[in-house]
Amino acid sequence: METWTWETIADTLIKEIQKGIYKKDEKMPSENKMAVRFQVPRSEIRKAYARLKEMGYIYALQGYGSFFSGNRKKIRLSMSNESFSKKMEQMGIHFQTRNMGCRKIKDGSLIHTNLGLECHEPVYKVTRLRILDGEPAAIHISYLAEKLFPLIEKEGGALTSVYEYFHQNGYQDLDCTNLQLTVSTLNKKERTLLNIQGYAPCLVLTYQCRSMPQGQVIEVGRTIYRSDKFILEL
Repeated sequence: METWTWETIADTLIKEIQKGIYKKDEKMPSENKMAVRFQVPRSEIRKAYARLKEMGYIYALQGYGSFFSGNRKKIRLSMSNESFSKKMEQMGIHFQTRNMGCRKIKDGSLIHTNLGLECHEPVYKVTRLRILDGEPAAIHISYLAEKLFPLIEKEGGALTSVYEYFHQNGYQDLDCTNLQLTVSTLNKKERTLLNIQGYAPCLVLTYQCRSMPQGQVIEVGRTIYRSDKFILEL
């Protein structure tokens, strides 16, 4: 006999939603009915419904219960050498970028190796939050060397488009290499930024951005995409 948790219940309901079992604006079964179905306390159903609400699958009307929002279309995102901002503009998707800070990382990290730097050379981490239609959707993290971007300590906290920053600093022909896509859970800070509670797998893309034709690595990047919002085309 399967032991249900709110995570597995949420996954099961998402699969049912994707199969078309529920109709748009249809009232979802009450927490009591779901508790009987899965043989769990109501608190587990409440958590599962909260997860579905968080992902946009259902909405609640006070005093009336929870309702199915309708199937959500995921954004198909190609892994081209264009910036995230340009891709969103081309698809006509309303978005906002919020800079979450710039800080110097510790000396001698793996990032230094990937950037081809000595362990003592300054490297800065620039973090941006991508917001689509008012909802946090992705976290973009760029690691940039001070020797290539001398003003990064001062300017990094205001950057919203790193690609534009590259162009401003004379790097025009860019190529992304060593792309690796994984499915990963989030740490506490990442869950907070993306407004996700509990277990939620996300798509994580790591890469190196090179200035061509020299092939010099000018950025090591890590992007975290909410898996309920994106499909990545490699």
